[in-house]
Amino acid sequence: MGGISRMHLSRYKALLQLSDEALELADRHDIDEKKLRYVTGMPTDTHTEIVRQIISFHLTSKQVQELCSGEDPSSDDPPEKLPAKAVKMARTLHSANEASAQDVARALLQEEHDVHLARARIRSVVDLLNEVERLLEKEGM
Repeated sequence: MGGISRMHLSRYKALLQLSDEALELADRHDIDEKKLRYVTGMPTDTHTEIVRQIISFHLTSKQVQELCSGEDPSSDDPPEKLPAKAVKMARTLHSANEASAQDVARALLQEEHDVHLARARIRSVVDLLNEVERLLEKEGM
């Protein structure tokens, strides 16, 4: 193996799981493996956006790890520090088309243990998303 350990080879092989566009961006901007290893665990459709954030905000590997795990970033390098739950929900919305309504309903019932609580949870999320949509329209985002 030319002097490379199995662990290092596995890490490099894992980079092949990155989307083509993300891999091309990372190569073009010479982003090291340590930063990219956390991106490979994310949904494929988010790889490019995360790599763009690494480039735009010059994120450290620790910040990338925190971003990909949904934790609050420990540094103020990104211009705005957002609550981890808000970032996690935005990621969930990004991949909403990957789940069926039936699966979401079953998971919600399993989580809430009561159909009335599940419906109340859905109403609160719908209200939140309506407010988000109003804010986006207001800000021209």
